[in-house]
Amino acid sequence: MKKLFLRSLYALLGILLFVWFGGKWILSFSTAEYSGEQIIANLQNPVEVTFDAKGIPQIWAETNNDLYTSLGWLHASERLFQMELVRRMSKGELSEIFGRAAFKVDLFQRKIGFARKAQTDAAGLSPEARATLTSYCSGINQWIAAKTILPPEFVILQFKPEPWTPEDCMVVALYQTWYSHALMDRDEDYAKLIEKFGDAAFNVFKKYKSWSPATIKKGLLSSLFQQEAFPLRMTNASNSWVVSPHKSTSGHAVHASDPHLVTNQIPGFWYIAGLHSQQGLNVVGVTVPGIPFVSMGHNGQIAYAFTVASVDIIDYYTAPLNAVDSTQILTENGYEEVTTTFEKISVKGESEPENIAVRSTSRGIVIKQDAFEATILKWAGFDFSAADIIQSGMNLQAADDFDSFRQAVTGLGALDVNWTYSDKTGNIGYQLGVPIPVRSYTNTYSKLAAEQADNNWQGYLPLAKTPHILNPAEGWLATCNNQIVSEKLQTKLPGFYDPYRITRANTLLGAKEKFSPDELGEMQLNMISGLSLRWKSLFARGAGKLGKPMLRGKIEAWDGSMSENSEIALLFSYWWRFMAWALFEDDLGSDWSSGQLIKEEVLTEDISEIIDDQRTEKKVETKEDISEIAVGLALTKAANRKLGEVSKLRIRHPLARVKILDTWLNLNRGPFEIGGNNGSLNANWNFYNEEDDRFYSVVGPSMRFILDWSDVDAFTMNVAMGQSGNPFSKHYDDFLELHNKGERWNVPFSKKNVFAKNANKLTFKPKK
Repeated sequence: MKKLFLRSLYALLGILLFVWFGGKWILSFSTAEYSGEQIIANLQNPVEVTFDAKGIPQIWAETNNDLYTSLGWLHASERLFQMELVRRMSKGELSEIFGRAAFKVDLFQRKIGFARKAQTDAAGLSPEARATLTSYCSGINQWIAAKTILPPEFVILQFKPEPWTPEDCMVVALYQTWYSHALMDRDEDYAKLIEKFGDAAFNVFKKYKSWSPATIKKGLLSSLFQQEAFPLRMTNASNSWVVSPHKSTSGHAVHASDPHLVTNQIPGFWYIAGLHSQQGLNVVGVTVPGIPFVSMGHNGQIAYAFTVASVDIIDYYTAPLNAVDSTQILTENGYEEVTTTFEKISVKGESEPENIAVRSTSRGIVIKQDAFEATILKWAGFDFSAADIIQSGMNLQAADDFDSFRQAVTGLGALDVNWTYSDKTGNIGYQLGVPIPVRSYTNTYSKLAAEQADNNWQGYLPLAKTPHILNPAEGWLATCNNQIVSEKLQTKLPGFYDPYRITRANTLLGAKEKFSPDELGEMQLNMISGLSLRWKSLFARGAGKLGKPMLRGKIEAWDGSMSENSEIALLFSYWWRFMAWALFEDDLGSDWSSGQLIKEEVLTEDISEIIDDQRTEKKVETKEDISEIAVGLALTKAANRKLGEVSKLRIRHPLARVKILDTWLNLNRGPFEIGGNNGSLNANWNFYNEEDDRFYSVVGPSMRFILDWSDVDAFTMNVAMGQSGNPFSKHYDDFLELHNKGERWNVPFSKKNVFAKNANKLTFKPKK
């Protein structure tokens, strides 16, 4: 028996070791190819792909269709699971692989109807756009078919992706335009606060922040909404900035960009690539796997980049139901029939799909309904064709001047972004890309009555009337998530604007006569926070009121830097968080953190009815009283620690929720010490975790690029993680250390210089 037991134990250990090590060895065959030859059907001619040491491909093809087939192959080889997740998210098909836990997400996505709209809009694809998408999907599908072992996620979840279609690319493109706005949309949160605090809350929401510069200068003769012909001006902002030749040490325009997106997930958002075709396409920059064009970069003639604009392009309506017929809602024209269709959502582990009703009206999509009324969502994206988005993306890659750039970036549907521009002849420019609804009302936060005609949108502003400028007199411009127009016009362009980083960009860009590319790169890494500088005086007064004069002196001497090595920076982080508790816990109870949305406005406007703490006998508290409470609470938490001891970046793979998979496949990265906050140019949006007393970073610079037009081959670009989403790839995380240190990676443009940096070459050959 003892021998039998030992034999069984050894056998079991052998099986476990084989699975542990043998399984990893087998899965390692799922990685991308970087050298040799691959036979691909539908190619007209051979295609060369050069890879640099970081796995950045540059494709050299004779035709555009061959190029896009090659790009599809490369995207699939490095990011197939990411592409599958985004496709399923966009179409509302996550439940099929993740089960009931994903059902609510699928239900919402089905109601919005990205897949239905893509299917309808596909009829509008131009022959060129359809050929592009067909070629791109062919490359994706051929890589899937050619791999015996798919990436680990597919093996673990035990499914194989369906073939990609042009409609899939369109639905992903549509979803990305929604996502750009969803990052900043706070309509429902604001509506709850308005309901609680009434007019006092709404009035501060729409209040213009005179201390934070707007994109459109106050006092300009040109006017966005009075139909004048003058182009609108732009002042100073942050996150993407451009300087003119006379403000540049090289004597050429310089363009810098670092868009902020989710950085705590694997893989990163972007895939860097160069696309070169003998039919005239030459462009290098970041691509979104699932969409076949360069979203930000340069083509040797112009450079382009974006940041989220935060314009409010969503409204919510309430519509009473007909008491006699609940399939009808009340509108300004009387009762209207609600259009109802049914869709099936397959749920893993359940034998029958769930049949769900999708309701739509002339106002928009019904997202909620009870026995008395329907809640309707109106989104600008419903009014623009996905076919036009694809065509405009292709046009952007080929744009060669400011006018063609403007036409392209304003054709990308409801993509809610600001665009910066530069070109090789020295021009710099800006264009607001998002469609601007024309409204007759100012309160876009609360739900609107569907039966009131005045609550309808009156179309969108024409291109000529949208904010834009070419070659501002200052010699530089920049953009951020900040206010776009002046106080006079802000009510016509409501949004969810960030006021802080623009103040830092103003200070730095106005501090010198000329800038080098390195100095503009240093701005991207700057840790001094506009948020800290604006509120450190109240922070210091709170410390003084608490009887901490030495601490008050330290705060007053602090430069506002959110460095990970700073004790004051950590204390400020806790203080700013506890300010929301001290302000709102008496009114909002356990939901006090939602008050973060209006904390800035309440403190600026000194709204006594909100600042007043109803739990005390004091008649009315002051801001200093609130600050004193918050400083006391912050001191108990900070305990003389530095920011980096508490502020962390953890980068997680979706499958790492199962800890054994993380251990087996080494999926996650971090935690790393990280500085910054939402007011520093080196931005860090984080959330506080009560369980382990940590601030965890969620959003930050997703990529950085700098282009000095004096030498396009000196272009630098890096991403937050790596080119590959496959944990067995050598390019899974090889940008991580470089990105965290703020170092830059050269991505040349000319064929000579690209080949000089060539580390591997892959050749695609047509199938005979």
